[in-house]
Amino acid sequence: MDVVLEPAAGSLLRSRLTPPQVPADYLIRPRIQNALDRHPYASVLSFTAPAGFGKTTALAALARTRELQGYDVAWISLEAQDDDPGRFCLKLIQALSTAVPGTGEDALGYVQNTMRVPVVAVMESLLIDLSRDECRVLLVLDDLHLIGHPDVFAGLNRLVQYAPPGLTLALGSRSQPPLNLATWRAKGMLLEIGQDELRLSEDETREYLARDGLQLQEACLHSLHSQTEGWMAGVHLVSLWLRQQSGPPEDLKLLSSDKAAVGDYLLRVVFERLPVDIQDALLALAIANRLSGDLANTLTGRQDGQELLEHLDSMQLFLLPLDRDRQWYRFHQLFADFLRARLRERDPERFKQLHFNASLWFTNHHMPTLAIEHACLAEDPEMLAALVDGCGLELINRGQLYLISRWRKHVPDEIAERYPILVLSDVWTRAAELSLPEANRMIDELLALWSDHKGSGPMGDQYLSALAVKAVLALQKDDLEQCITLARKVESQLGQNSAFLEGAILLIAAFAQVVRGQADQARRLMGLAQQRNHFLDGRYLHMQLCTIEVVLALEQGQVKQAQMLIERVRQQAMPLFDKRSQALALPAIAEALTAYYRTELDGLEERLRWALGRVDVVNPIDLYAQGMQCLARIQRLQGRTKEALATLGLMQTLASRNHSWRFFAMAVGEEINLILQEPATDRCKRAEQRLKAIDWQKLASHYKQMPFNPVLWVQGISRVRLLQARGHFSEALHEITQLRGMLQPSWHGLQRLRLDLLAALSYQRLGYQERSHSLLGQCLVGAEREGVRSIFIEEGEGIRQLLQQLESTERQPALQAFIRGLLTVWPGQEARRSPEALEEGLTDREREVVCLAAQGLSNEEIGRQLSLALGTVKWHLHNIYEKLKVRNRTQAIRRARELSLL
Repeated sequence: MDVVLEPAAGSLLRSRLTPPQVPADYLIRPRIQNALDRHPYASVLSFTAPAGFGKTTALAALARTRELQGYDVAWISLEAQDDDPGRFCLKLIQALSTAVPGTGEDALGYVQNTMRVPVVAVMESLLIDLSRDECRVLLVLDDLHLIGHPDVFAGLNRLVQYAPPGLTLALGSRSQPPLNLATWRAKGMLLEIGQDELRLSEDETREYLARDGLQLQEACLHSLHSQTEGWMAGVHLVSLWLRQQSGPPEDLKLLSSDKAAVGDYLLRVVFERLPVDIQDALLALAIANRLSGDLANTLTGRQDGQELLEHLDSMQLFLLPLDRDRQWYRFHQLFADFLRARLRERDPERFKQLHFNASLWFTNHHMPTLAIEHACLAEDPEMLAALVDGCGLELINRGQLYLISRWRKHVPDEIAERYPILVLSDVWTRAAELSLPEANRMIDELLALWSDHKGSGPMGDQYLSALAVKAVLALQKDDLEQCITLARKVESQLGQNSAFLEGAILLIAAFAQVVRGQADQARRLMGLAQQRNHFLDGRYLHMQLCTIEVVLALEQGQVKQAQMLIERVRQQAMPLFDKRSQALALPAIAEALTAYYRTELDGLEERLRWALGRVDVVNPIDLYAQGMQCLARIQRLQGRTKEALATLGLMQTLASRNHSWRFFAMAVGEEINLILQEPATDRCKRAEQRLKAIDWQKLASHYKQMPFNPVLWVQGISRVRLLQARGHFSEALHEITQLRGMLQPSWHGLQRLRLDLLAALSYQRLGYQERSHSLLGQCLVGAEREGVRSIFIEEGEGIRQLLQQLESTERQPALQAFIRGLLTVWPGQEARRSPEALEEGLTDREREVVCLAAQGLSNEEIGRQLSLALGTVKWHLHNIYEKLKVRNRTQAIRRARELSLL
């Protein structure tokens, strides 16, 4: 949306949000009114027809009628530039807030200071405001065919779906918009007014001409109506043409037998019969979508621009006033297209010069977006580059960098390289293509161009914008030290620059500190970012802050705390966004990680794939890598080993391309663990070959400054698993001791749990049963408290057998229930069930015995309950053990549960 600094800009904005004037002699349209009367409860009114059928005038008449009935009317005349979620939402908020004061104050926060505008969140906020006020509102969106962005239509669908009873949406479009029309039609919510209702009948055509004093014979009138088929613009053109005739025409068949050519023929005939000075003025004025008197002077070289516009309006030459004060006008699109095509064909140089003049005028009146659009059409790349560079930072801070990228295509490289904002656009394009080294080189050159700020003064938004992009690139390259260094520059001048840019850089550094294991530093930076966020109305940084809190909790092993934070985000923030919104990608990955640790797998893979498909250069590669690792683990839990290996292969490829070696190491470690879980006899040999194929020390050298080296951790865990697979349990315990020294206090909770599990397995295999069970019990207590299950399953069959042994001796009900739950969700349970037991089955009496045993009754109590002798009870239990292939009562109860016999 253009910045409003001049009266001209303000009145232009108001004209876009004001219904056009309805002519005093407006022709009443009975068919339209009858359709409205027959559907008084329709909440969506769709006026759909080609250009020139009077949609805008019909909508304006509807707005005037509803206003007299007590409705608040919000009107938006859409333009091609509005095909952008941010610009569209700003217009919508302004229109509604003008119609219903107080509406949209909170919604504005979703538009400002955000990388991507969550249109559905804006709609939700507006719905809350409209429902609270209980007002009757008519919202008109004219020229909706100019909009194509799917997010806008998703927001409109939601607006209609949850609209309060007092809201009516009226749409004007040349084509059917991609909305849920079929659903609304089936529910009786939609009234469709098309060509049949909008076209003039023969009587209405007669009345229309009579207003201009034109009387036609019935044969001529019939011929006219047949030629135009009630097309209002065509009838109007005929009326202009007839007024230029020296006498009444005898027949109108001379127009054309091709109905599609009627309009073009009439436009040409009408235009060519106008005075030469009027023709010249029309060609000059038509290049602008909006016209004021002063702009008309600039384009025509005259001094009577306002009078000229009023004169053209009186001549009914398709010039429409846009506001009650008649400060702004526009040509009907049909006539404007004709005039622009004629000027471009006849005098292309004048066409460019007029656009250049219009660009200068809009620049001087502080309407940069319109100025840039005219500079594009003027084919003046130097002017275009200068204009974009001038307003680029404002567009970046509004999350509209894509507009700069679009305009950048019109500027040659030799010109663009002199304008830093355009170079910044190139950097972003390279980064989006994941050409990170090239993008980083370009951003360094850009920083050098902008490094003229003083050390004691503010850095300036230009320099800070480049720093923010550099921080994003550093996070993508896994250069955590760079992220933290950049944040220090911001901290030294905190509060002197853009709050959004400062907050973004601080959050990136906070995430880097989380990865490094520096919890206190991470929380300090998050606190500073939160302070800066208080000065913003946007929601983007708040969402990122919540995500980092979840990741911080997971890194500390506080899965339950992470789940509580996710639940808070789900309740407070996620409902305000469309389920498909890009802003939800990172929270979705964080939520998936939390759910995976708890083995809550229902629908998890589908949600995770959705999130991974929406991660881009703006988002931390760390979460993306963790998401891919989580996806591979889910696939493994579901027995899809080949798919898991393919996912890990993709993860290694992406990590290698970005030189993100700790993620490469993570993928290799998962691959080795998968190999070791296979039943193949050569599994240890293949796992060892994969382990030795990696230069671990070289990869680890990239992280030697970190307190916890993630590459050495993966190498160590892989060696422990390989040693245990070979039966070298003493060596595995030694390796585990070395790994414990890497862990930091109050940190790495899940890593510590994994080491304890592996140590318990080694102790058990070495014959230290008591020590093994004690350590495993400690693991279970911590895991049960946090609800963590997946880590047990990841370590394979040895841990499952260890848990089965502990279950028969465990006396704490909570831990016993936790162990049972773990064993129930363990992969391959179906394959381990006894085919003999399923084939032979238990007798009814045996089922009764095992059910009572599962309730904790002794043999004597079972005998009394079933009126059986003690020996008979023991005989039944013996048969049950034989059929279920178990040795004791506890194992029988567990197996019976596995077989769903209880």
